[in-house]
Amino acid sequence: MPDTKLAARTHSAWARPVLTLLAALALSGAGCSDATPAGAAPTYPGTDALGATPAPSAFTMATNAPRTVQVSISSEGFGQQGFAYAAMPPAGEPVFVDGWEVRFSRILVTVKNVRLNGPGTTPSDPAAVGGAVALNPRAYAVNVQKQGPVTGAGGGEETAIPLFVFTAADSGAALDPTVRYAFSYDTVAATMAATNVNLDAGDLTAYQTMVTRGWTQLIEGTATYRGTAPAPGSVFAEYPTAVRFSFGFGAPSTYANCNNPDNGADAPGVQPSANGRARAQITFHMDHAFWEALGREDPPLHFDPIAARAMGAGAMGVVTLDDLMSVVPTNLRDRMNRPVPDRGGQTMGYTARNAAALSLDIGGTAGINDLRDFVAFSARAAGHLNADGLCAVRPAGALRF
Repeated sequence: MPDTKLAARTHSAWARPVLTLLAALALSGAGCSDATPAGAAPTYPGTDALGATPAPSAFTMATNAPRTVQVSISSEGFGQQGFAYAAMPPAGEPVFVDGWEVRFSRILVTVKNVRLNGPGTTPSDPAAVGGAVALNPRAYAVNVQKQGPVTGAGGGEETAIPLFVFTAADSGAALDPTVRYAFSYDTVAATMAATNVNLDAGDLTAYQTMVTRGWTQLIEGTATYRGTAPAPGSVFAEYPTAVRFSFGFGAPSTYANCNNPDNGADAPGVQPSANGRARAQITFHMDHAFWEALGREDPPLHFDPIAARAMGAGAMGVVTLDDLMSVVPTNLRDRMNRPVPDRGGQTMGYTARNAAALSLDIGGTAGINDLRDFVAFSARAAGHLNADGLCAVRPAGALRF
């Protein structure tokens, strides 16, 4: 079978995520307003203390004021609906080549410092932006697995969750419909000073753990094996056929000067309209945590390296990132210290490089000590704009577990 990429997303090379341990980008500018007349102090709806009751929705599908930028957030259709498995997937459909279906139950994240800047003027540096225009310094705690009340940028079943609206520059001046403003944002450690966007009681309990541990993300769900039945006596016959996973980690990052598919041709920036709203949907791609390689976009997805470490007897296993400690990504081993074979060949479009032993590609990345690091490092690059727009990724702190 031809070794083709099983993924729906392709992006321009200049804006590929930069996954190196650089300092956080310096931020400048004062607060901004989502409902502020010229000269007035900037204000934002919500509170700076995590409440038990979610804040009211910042806008609806009917909100359409000109010269405004509506900021929302989503885990796109794959985060909300999950990844189905098919041995013969539709062309371009992301799929776990080793036969797993993955569904998410909770995806918690904290975003902060959403900002507009003047356009960048340094093509060789995709993170470079112009002068500060508007900054919302508020932190937002969100379960991005949940459905939202507005249509998602990716179309189909995807929805988005409103965060706030930029209605003016920090100076009080109206946003200019002739300018594509550079759009950037940060992910930060969970904080009790965040606005509760849509967390329920269970989410709040989990979020408190994130605060205690310094995590920026918590990804939970269940993987169910749907592929070819394993041969009796094979290592796969001893793997659970369903795995509950809980991946909590801290990976503070800046996502700068994001490309915007709404502009066409992967051009960066968000351009207000004189006739109505402009969209800026922060989008997290949930496939990143399961990639087989670092440093390149959209490699095949695998769950076997994780299932091989799951705890528990019988059909259901449980795994956390701590269970992936000490597992060398280039020499994957199960709990019995046996090699993890590559059974991705059961899926059309994927050819196993070495069926006897699966190996992940760290791409020369330094500081990847084990599979736990690999998953968190890869997931760090999941932030995008308006579904598929790549951002320049700059780590703002070390990984935490």
